[in-house]
Amino acid sequence: MKPVVVTLDSVLPADPSVVWRAITDWETQGEWMLEASDFVVVSPNREGVGVEAEATVRIAGIATRDRIRVDIWEPERALGIVHLGWVGGRGDLTLARADRGTRFVWREELRPPWGVLGALGLRLFRPLLVRTFRRDLAELTKVVGRGPVR
Repeated sequence: MKPVVVTLDSVLPADPSVVWRAITDWETQGEWMLEASDFVVVSPNREGVGVEAEATVRIAGIATRDRIRVDIWEPERALGIVHLGWVGGRGDLTLARADRGTRFVWREELRPPWGVLGALGLRLFRPLLVRTFRRDLAELTKVVGRGPVR
């Protein structure tokens, strides 16, 4: 079954070091990822491959506890996560220095539960997912535009 893929590409108004801190400061991700809350790191390590975290995710009135595991950790360049919740898949965030900040590419590849029925449902939700991730990217732009993150 083919995953649902959403890719966003933008230039953020901050240095890659600022963007990196924002996307790896697990407990404050809810400041820019507005559909998610209650972020908690559940692994002993907070940095590097193997970090695991959980958050409550709510989209279209459906809430779930999502667990992720970092499988790519290249500071200021690439962050890869595996979604371990009932919607599986992965997210890849890449950063590259740009003239006016950081070129940021965010790719989500989501695999629904429940076989064909879940695949159909997730495909119907794709426009909502695109809007949600675009809104998140706009919020991330505001967060990193305010200056250095913790």
